[in-house]
Amino acid sequence: MHQNIGFLMILFYFFTGAVYQKKHLLTNHKTKSVFIDTLMLLIKKFNWELCEWVVLENHYHFLAKVSKAQDISRFFNTLHKTTAFHIKKTLNIEIKPFWYQYWDKCIRDEKHYYETATYIMYNPVKHNYVTNLNDYEFSSFHSNKNEDEEALRKTFITYKPQTINYYNEIDDF
Repeated sequence: MHQNIGFLMILFYFFTGAVYQKKHLLTNHKTKSVFIDTLMLLIKKFNWELCEWVVLENHYHFLAKVSKAQDISRFFNTLHKTTAFHIKKTLNIEIKPFWYQYWDKCIRDEKHYYETATYIMYNPVKHNYVTNLNDYEFSSFHSNKNEDEEALRKTFITYKPQTINYYNEIDDF
């Protein structure tokens, strides 16, 4: 989705990254917190806006408003280098590479934005980490729910990711 603000074009992007060979190395509170804290710090440093996010045991997703697309590769180089260093130190492991890579997708329109947002928030259920989104703390779901639960419920009902069929269980928030 693009918003024109004078000469400045603001872009929304969906980003995802995975631990090399999808190894489950983000398995505890500390490793996920290292990733989240670094992500939040870099979002601020690069003057981006974090819209939605989730961190699982072997991958992450987030949706962000990016101020300059040319900063994306530098952002991820810093994110992956910093988090790999600290997570390996926390786990007392030596592996290379730690991250496989990242992928990005520019958001096309409002429908695509909200489908992506619900996909991100629902990811812990999709991957069988929990059956109820309230039980997974490493995502933006809780802040959205606390901000406006009814709006969040309507978003989940209205904007359905095309690859997931879970909408009959919306009341299980």
